[in-house]
Amino acid sequence: MLLLVCNWTYAQEEGPMQHPGQQEHAQLEEQALLEEQEQTLLEQQAQTGNGNEEQSLPENDEQTQQRESYARRKLNLNTADAAALESLGLLHALQIEQFLLYRRSLGPLISIYELQAVPGFNLPLIRTLLPYVWAGNGLEPCYTWKDYVLRGKHTLLLRYTYPFQSAGKYNGSPDKMMLRYRYQFSRYASWGLVMEKDAGEGLFAGKQKSGFDHYGIHLFFRNIGRIKALALGDYTVNMGQGLIQWHGLAFGKSSAVMHTKREGDVLRPYASAGEFFFYRGAGITCQTGPFTFTAFISGRKLDARAGEVPGSAGTLVSTGYHRTDAESALKGNITQSSVGAVLKWSAEKGHIAWNMIGHQFSKPLSKGDKAYQLFAATGNHWLNTSIDHAFNWRNLHFFGEAAISKQGKTAILQGAMITLAHNVDMGILYRKEGIAYETLYGNTFSENPTPGNESGLYTAISLRWGAKWELSAYADVFRFPWLKYRINNPSEGYDVLMSITWRPDKTTELNAQFRHDDKPFMQRQQLRAQWSMKITGEVIWRSKVQVSKTKTSPTSFLAHHQCQARWKHWRFTAGYTWFDTAETEGLYLTGQQFPGDNSLSRFSGKGFSTRLAIQFHKIWCHWVRAVTKEVNTAVMLQYQL
Repeated sequence: MLLLVCNWTYAQEEGPMQHPGQQEHAQLEEQALLEEQEQTLLEQQAQTGNGNEEQSLPENDEQTQQRESYARRKLNLNTADAAALESLGLLHALQIEQFLLYRRSLGPLISIYELQAVPGFNLPLIRTLLPYVWAGNGLEPCYTWKDYVLRGKHTLLLRYTYPFQSAGKYNGSPDKMMLRYRYQFSRYASWGLVMEKDAGEGLFAGKQKSGFDHYGIHLFFRNIGRIKALALGDYTVNMGQGLIQWHGLAFGKSSAVMHTKREGDVLRPYASAGEFFFYRGAGITCQTGPFTFTAFISGRKLDARAGEVPGSAGTLVSTGYHRTDAESALKGNITQSSVGAVLKWSAEKGHIAWNMIGHQFSKPLSKGDKAYQLFAATGNHWLNTSIDHAFNWRNLHFFGEAAISKQGKTAILQGAMITLAHNVDMGILYRKEGIAYETLYGNTFSENPTPGNESGLYTAISLRWGAKWELSAYADVFRFPWLKYRINNPSEGYDVLMSITWRPDKTTELNAQFRHDDKPFMQRQQLRAQWSMKITGEVIWRSKVQVSKTKTSPTSFLAHHQCQARWKHWRFTAGYTWFDTAETEGLYLTGQQFPGDNSLSRFSGKGFSTRLAIQFHKIWCHWVRAVTKEVNTAVMLQYQL
């Protein structure tokens, strides 16, 4: 594959002045740390699979873009609120609440390393936060429109991918292209344009006479007087705990065992290449006293398969692919109009909010004739409403949501987190989602990918011994009271995970994980071991081994080794992966592409893969060769200026 990325930037940055050589060295160190953290977070989010494979991450890199913005203009911990801290994607709800409580009790931080005194914070976590935060003064920033327009950063990103091997018979060219321009001033202002075509789609040819297959534009502002957020164009919406609406990336069950609570701003700008999970229209959030009110409206054309009844749409299609005549025939088959609102009352100890969202379709949705689809929602209108809450009491944090659908079916979720000691956290979460409960964009913490037809209890514990040892574990039991796809009777299951990490020094980390799944469609044991070590100041070595065993297939193995070295302005990365799996099984790796790419690399069968990446300043060259039954070679080139 051939990948070309151009990045044009300029900005006036804040912070202490550094000698040019020191600044450049610090930027290289920071960039390496950022990429390592992105890979770790992707691995944790990818572990949230609900079947026999790991979850494919959506094409939404908004959180990655936000962290890159914080790396350029650091977040002030002495003025940041809960939403800003959550937008880092590095802290769970209990850590955020403990930090805010510490700041209210003792005042602004004098130094970033004062975080060691906050319950739940240790040196590894603080080192993770360092690239993005600083302990500034305790004064809220006051920016003018001139600041909003002139003090941000312009970014132009062009990504081009070309596979040299045949990928099938499609109407368009085999290359994949994404072009994005974005202006961003921290969290306060953002606007931009994104254009994208997938492999196999045409470009100014065939059915794509208008050029790219997907276009998106957004304009977003925060903190304009009483207007806390204003979104025009493309944006995402997150409500409560995801029982009725959640567009953003969110953790499920993973080695980050305490990340059970959904938390974040209701409105966020959308500047990613995914073509389904966002709204297009306008939204606004206003605040007066303790009350915050959000309202939004959206109108979009979506892909849909035709239903059996003439004039109806069977199901919505979220892939965004229009490579063949059959896929192109689904494009824009149905119009979705959406409205929603959130009314939130906030206090020092917590909040309570009312949420509502409704959808109207130009064609009625219809359900299939399978038994498990008996309770699927149909018709032109969808309506969901809920009440969510979060409260603190001493070292306890409670959160939850109760929702009801148009049909009167209910779903509830209630969770709690507690700090038992400075180095011990525990969490518990109960959910009960009705058989016929349906929501279109729900994404809550559960076994099912969307809310409905499930009840379960999740418990977790996190233990830390100083800065060297960390033990995390969870156990989840669940039940499906009605049929599911490929499961012809009510069923139940459980899964458990244990993860232990040892950091003998600041440059070495070893981690081992064991996961056991006992589900109606899969019984699996999986063992992972990985370690990373800085051999010298310029050379880092990483290794990973995965072993997976199911009752229906032989044992699968994967071993991955990677070495990264820096020399002046150059950086070299070489990797080798050996795998031996059943033809129907697959093992996954993250971080095999360029920074900001949420893709997962799947390895199936028996073979090996080699990877070489070279970076000079902002110029990248990436070469991959995978060998199984036949040789497939791919080359990627990335250029940034």
